[in-house]
Amino acid sequence: MSRKRWIYIVLGMLGLFWAYLFQSYLDFYSVFFKFETPQKLNYVVSDIQKVEPLPFVVNKVFRYLLNDFCAIAIIYGLFNEKKYVRFSFYVLIFGLLVLLPAYISIYFIKPEGFSSMLTHLHRLVMNPVLMMLLIPAFYYQRNIEQQKLA
Repeated sequence: MSRKRWIYIVLGMLGLFWAYLFQSYLDFYSVFFKFETPQKLNYVVSDIQKVEPLPFVVNKVFRYLLNDFCAIAIIYGLFNEKKYVRFSFYVLIFGLLVLLPAYISIYFIKPEGFSSMLTHLHRLVMNPVLMMLLIPAFYYQRNIEQQKLA
C-alpha cells in the first residue's frame, strides 16, 4: 500500500476519532452563521428536549457530512478504486436525503414511544455505520472478482 493511501486512512480515522471525542463542541451553526465562538452543545439523544430547530439541523447536517467524508477517506485509502468511492457518495446522498430528514423529523415530532427508535436511528445516521458496513462488502466484492479472474 502506498504512503498516500496510508495518509487517507490515518486522516479518516483521526477525523472520526476527533469528531467523536469533541462531538459536544462541534457547533457549526455558531461558527458559520453567528460568527462567534462555538458553545458546548447539549443534545442528548435519549432525552428529547426543546431545541432551536435551525441550529440543531445545521449542526446535525455538518456532523453527518464530517463523519461520512472521513469514512470515505478510509474507504479510498483501503481500496483505491473510484467505483467504491462513487458508491460511497451515493450512500452519503441517500443518508442526507432520506435518513437524516427522517431522524430530524422524528426528533421534532416526538411521537409517543419512539425514543428508543430515535436512539438507534441517531447512531445509524450520525455515526458512519453505513459507511463502515461498506468496507466488508467491498472486500467481499473484490474477493469475488479476483476469484472469477483466477
